[in-house]
Amino acid sequence: MLFSGYHKIHFETADRQRFGSEYPATFLRWELQPTVGLYGVPLSMNLLYTTEDNDPGGNAGRFQFGLSLSTDQLENTIRGRIQREMNTSMQQLMEHDPTTAIDSEISEIEGRMDELADLQANLDVTSGRLDQLQNLGLLSPAERFAMRFPVLGIGASYPQYSKYVMQGITVTGVHVEFSPGRAYLGTNIGNVRSPGGRAGFSRFGVFENERRVYAGRLGYGRPFGRHFHLMGVFVEESRMQETLNGSIGDGLPQAKNFIPGMKFRFGALGDMLDVQGELAGSFITRDTDAPELDDPNLGNIPLVSSLIDPNISSSADGAGMVEATLRLASSGTRFRSGLHYVGPGYVNLAVPSLRNDLREIMGGIEQSFYRRQMTLAANIRTERNNLNDLKNYTRTSTRYDLQLSLNFRDLPWLRLQYIPVIQKNKASDPVAAAAGEYTYNTTVINAISGYSVPIGNVISTTSVNISSQKSTTDLQSADASALTFGLNQNVGFGRAGVNAGYQRFSFTRLDDTLVRHDLTLGGSVRVLGMWLHEAGLRNSSGENQVRVTGLWYRSSIPIRYIGTLEVMIENTQFNNPALTDGSFAQTRFSTILTRSW
Repeated sequence: MLFSGYHKIHFETADRQRFGSEYPATFLRWELQPTVGLYGVPLSMNLLYTTEDNDPGGNAGRFQFGLSLSTDQLENTIRGRIQREMNTSMQQLMEHDPTTAIDSEISEIEGRMDELADLQANLDVTSGRLDQLQNLGLLSPAERFAMRFPVLGIGASYPQYSKYVMQGITVTGVHVEFSPGRAYLGTNIGNVRSPGGRAGFSRFGVFENERRVYAGRLGYGRPFGRHFHLMGVFVEESRMQETLNGSIGDGLPQAKNFIPGMKFRFGALGDMLDVQGELAGSFITRDTDAPELDDPNLGNIPLVSSLIDPNISSSADGAGMVEATLRLASSGTRFRSGLHYVGPGYVNLAVPSLRNDLREIMGGIEQSFYRRQMTLAANIRTERNNLNDLKNYTRTSTRYDLQLSLNFRDLPWLRLQYIPVIQKNKASDPVAAAAGEYTYNTTVINAISGYSVPIGNVISTTSVNISSQKSTTDLQSADASALTFGLNQNVGFGRAGVNAGYQRFSFTRLDDTLVRHDLTLGGSVRVLGMWLHEAGLRNSSGENQVRVTGLWYRSSIPIRYIGTLEVMIENTQFNNPALTDGSFAQTRFSTILTRSW
């Protein structure tokens, strides 16, 4: 039995809440991740304790618990064994006298080294690979069983099924992935709070609906390689109120949502062509208490009818995408194309930030020259909404993206980018459409260059960036432009270094121009080989005496048997005469202790 792990204690306090931050002024957070090895199989536990408030808009509770099988750590252990076996075989080969050694013995050692090198480069969990690892004595029966579970966890998980089926939510419950050979089975069951949960206000205060998620996928291959998966997600809401006065409110309407889908990725033409895509449908009942349908079309599908209880608030729609990439290694050329579609009525409670009513077509080409020291790229993307022509206006946009990258040896590197965007809005009503389209044009130009010069033990790095954005419309009163210029200089020598940066930002609209200047200075030094000290200042000044000035200091030192201690203190002065409370000071102190064992 082997114990290992990691823990982190973070304490922060300030005289007021940090400007622009959701963290409270004072909080304590403790993360503990112990790992125990049973028969060579690592089991990890994730514990989180925090004094931060568990408000309706957040996922962080005061205490969280998780237990998972650390297959990544197991794979790293096996890779280490393979490397040690390769070193042993190399030593045996060097000990053989080529004048007296038997050819068969040398061939056997060389064959084993080739086999080990192939395993290390292509470590996989397919049955053939596991048999091979076990036959070579690199994998125990218990470890072989564990390798079939890429994920086996209890607690908070972040499932990423696909773009249109489930992603961007935190599920607190059970997360299991089972992969015997090329087959794959995964499931997530648990509760979801915001951003998945809907929040709102009533006469009783703030409330939110909690969601219960049942998700699964089955198919061939792992999610991030070549695969074909069938997926299904069912989301059910239950009312839960967190009111301002402790009363029980009516809450939001309870919803039920069923999302079936399929996802694939495969290669062709000797892996020169990579194709991936997905297809999903969404059947949703927005209010389970709404009146029943007189003619329930959705009721004709038994599974859907039993899951979402169709009524007058029910609807269904689909979404899908396909993307293809063709790589021609001999010429250094890459082609990309794609099509995305999200129906106007596609609502998915398991993808909280999804944009619906959208069709997107994209394409691009990238060509490299001179051993990839020069790269040219051109991309285009078009979007259109109002796919069912029910909205008052239809928006179409076309975005071009032209890029040039130069990275020649002993010369400054350069990146240039030119992005024109054309957006048009046209009224759906024929009478209003006769007045013409409303056009919004935006042009973005970015340029960044840098160069590093070694002078003895000193390395000097200079970078310059310029960014310009100009927007024009049919109504000249909405025209605007912005220009940013930045210069950064870093000098490193031995155990110390200094850096300085300057940025000028200007924004112009009509006859008004706002200008802001940002200046940063900093330095670092390492004392006694391990004690790091860093300090710096920043100053931002704008129009009408608006100014922000900050000083900070950070120290980090490893302490034997305790861990690495980091201490930081920061003071910031805000001054905005235009605001009543616009002038104030903010002091923050934080300390972080981390340790791995």
